[in-house]
Amino acid sequence: MSKNKIVLSDTTLTMREASVSDGGSLQQLMIDTATWLKESGSTQWGDILEGKDVHQLRDRIRDGEVFVLCDADEQLAAAFILRKTASEWDAGLWRNQKQVPARYLHRLMIARKYAGQNLSLTLLDWASGESQRTGYDFLRLDCIASNQKLNTLYQSAGFTKCETVDGFCIYEKRTKE
Repeated sequence: MSKNKIVLSDTTLTMREASVSDGGSLQQLMIDTATWLKESGSTQWGDILEGKDVHQLRDRIRDGEVFVLCDADEQLAAAFILRKTASEWDAGLWRNQKQVPARYLHRLMIARKYAGQNLSLTLLDWASGESQRTGYDFLRLDCIASNQKLNTLYQSAGFTKCETVDGFCIYEKRTKE
């Protein structure tokens, strides 16, 4: 199986860099995810439901920093942003940490059709491998401190909690020995 093929149950999914033509599908997946989060009682991603795009998705696609996981019909199963440099947000959260070559993961989204199948762990592992393949020593991410489920997920995926900053837990995972 190639590094870009992921088998989930009896379905083979393909990871690839997003293209401009994926913009509409990605926008819909973000809205669906934000709606699901809101219905689950979370305030995360509320900016999306207000029509804001704090991660500048189009720019991230242009810069080769968005990855999509698609089924055989090219329908999105999942997606995420894997920044090559720290955003202003990242720099603020990581201000007390050593600045090392790192990729920053944002907007991990899974289509509800594929939820509940441990796909998050697979995607985090793939992002870590991609970070290593592209010469980065660390993969970093953050989540709101009160989201115990996400904090547990990141720790179970091998991420180390560095600290809590402004109500957000920041995590990193070494990608190189």
